[in-house]
Amino acid sequence: MATATIELPAPVLVVQAIREHQLGHFDAAADLYTRALRIDPGEADALNLMGTLMLQRGDLAAAVPFSAKAVLVDPRSASALNNLGLILKQAGQTSAAASCYQKAILINHRFADAYSNLGVILKAEGHLLRAIDHYRRALDIDPTLGETYNNLANAYQEIGELQEAVEAYLQASDRMPDSDTVHFNVGLLLNRQGQPVDALIHLHRALEINPTREDARHLIAALEGRTTRAAPAEYVRKLFDAYAPSFEAHLVGDLQCRIHLDMIGLVNQHRGARRFARALDLGCGTGLAGATARGFVDHLIGVDLSEKMLRHAEVKGVYDALHTNDIESYLEQSDEAVDLVLASDVFIYIGTLDATIRAIAEHMNPKALLSFSVEEEVPAASWILRPSGRFGHGDAYISSLMEENGLLVVDKLRTALRNERGQPISGIIYLAEKVAA
Repeated sequence: MATATIELPAPVLVVQAIREHQLGHFDAAADLYTRALRIDPGEADALNLMGTLMLQRGDLAAAVPFSAKAVLVDPRSASALNNLGLILKQAGQTSAAASCYQKAILINHRFADAYSNLGVILKAEGHLLRAIDHYRRALDIDPTLGETYNNLANAYQEIGELQEAVEAYLQASDRMPDSDTVHFNVGLLLNRQGQPVDALIHLHRALEINPTREDARHLIAALEGRTTRAAPAEYVRKLFDAYAPSFEAHLVGDLQCRIHLDMIGLVNQHRGARRFARALDLGCGTGLAGATARGFVDHLIGVDLSEKMLRHAEVKGVYDALHTNDIESYLEQSDEAVDLVLASDVFIYIGTLDATIRAIAEHMNPKALLSFSVEEEVPAASWILRPSGRFGHGDAYISSLMEENGLLVVDKLRTALRNERGQPISGIIYLAEKVAA
């Protein structure tokens, strides 16, 4: 006679499932949660944690019904509301997610994760001071939250509170010593603050943890005095994606940058009453140069690596087309010639400009103009990688590139491009014309 198998009570199965879940044994945990729900379909903890597990697996569609039902079964569960908020945020429903976090906080005003998660949404929506308040509340409750310290530092950096950002990043690195992201973030900011020795410690640690981090490798080379050919595209994209919300206020206001005005000023001095049928703004960013040139251009195209910068440019309404791409890739894909090319503060992220200038020249009509800036001429070298992670170029090198590619330098302006830590950064703004064949 066969012995009947007696199933354990649902709460017992949930306890076993939690143990497997915590050990990272997702398949075993899922099986135990499923058995518990077979016995009691309204087992709130099983529903909530099964939703969490599915979210951890990246199966958003499977997570939703479990987490939604957990809230229906126990609408006073702050944990279930928080988990549902995480799922809704990943699904792009940020308003609904924020509502879940707010309800969780009303139920449990000591729920650190809910404050932190709501801070993430507030920051993404541009409410930086409110986000900082929520991150700080979370950390007052639970000072062990390393990711929250990292998010707090990001927010401080965006509002220009750099010393507070450094301190928050250091707190994050103490709590997340094996996070390459945190070490890179603090290294990047320490370098901006003029602390290269401390910056190198964290950048080397980031590269040690994750040897594929080309951004860390690039900055290490810059700080150790080694010159490379170009900044990694992913480094530039992430840098300006993070910079986008405060870019114009910081660049024009804090750093007193006038590159876009000086570039267009040179164009205006030489164009007379000429209009340009097609113009290309390379590394257009938020559209500072494009907005200044729009009045004498019929069709204006903007190209930038940073999608978040382009969102700000789109709001200006000055471009006829915007493309997320690097310069050379865009030019390879385009077969249209232009009458004006602008490249404001973009060549500072490219060391060897040979291929870039050649590609630009090939897309210029006869008599087309090219206006661009480079940082600090380097008499003894074609280009150097400076400790800032940006490149400086020599005037002789630039002049030879112009000549090699059928471009005649018609004017250049030596000027202070911007301030950095209270000191002017010198550079040259060039205006070149494509010589008729």
